[in-house]
Amino acid sequence: MSKRKALSLSDKLQIVTEFENGKSRGVISQQFGVPSSTLCRILKDADNIKKECAEGHGKVKRFRGSEHPDLEKCLVEWLKECRSRTRNVPVNGPILKQKAIEFSKKLGVDDFNPTNGWLDGFKKRNDIVFKNIVGESGAVDTTICNQWIIDLPTLLAGYSPDNVFNADETGLFYQCLPNKTFSFKGESCNGGKHSKVRIALLLGANMSGTEKLPPLLIGKSKNPRCLDGK
Repeated sequence: MSKRKALSLSDKLQIVTEFENGKSRGVISQQFGVPSSTLCRILKDADNIKKECAEGHGKVKRFRGSEHPDLEKCLVEWLKECRSRTRNVPVNGPILKQKAIEFSKKLGVDDFNPTNGWLDGFKKRNDIVFKNIVGESGAVDTTICNQWIIDLPTLLAGYSPDNVFNADETGLFYQCLPNKTFSFKGESCNGGKHSKVRIALLLGANMSGTEKLPPLLIGKSKNPRCLDGK
């Protein structure tokens, strides 16, 4: 048995063109060396083949359309709604996969498994990319920082690195949504309001890294003073 030739998208486009110009299926099958079943699939997928070739993918050997177009259509519309200006909800890979499973159950798609390969294909088919969400940024007085960098070595000259500690406060926003999301190419990627619910942490360690201070946590007061007697 001779090895079957892999057709490029350009070859498939030529097959579609020959058929549309009136050439019979039997003649096309002989000319390109493809069985009738393969020819039927190519002609059925004519619109997608034309689209891919128009976008410059004519040398690609295979074009893989969606196995579940209705499911993907629902998922795309849901993603558009999440990323609309009125909502601005971040969507990452695990969230997208879970939503795909929900749609598969509603549409009666059996044995659907949203693997990483499926996710990559879904993104390519629908021009979806993973972006950083544009958020708020704080301004820092660089003049003060630069002067402090100059003065600090003089202040620390008489101390051992083991005895020089640095401590800093940070916030843990445990209800904050992801700062990255899937979005469509060419669209802006603006974020909505982020949850400000947080706890404050104080972390510290010495310069040599040999000693770390126990973290201090500041939470919410159970009985705030401002509400005493209210």
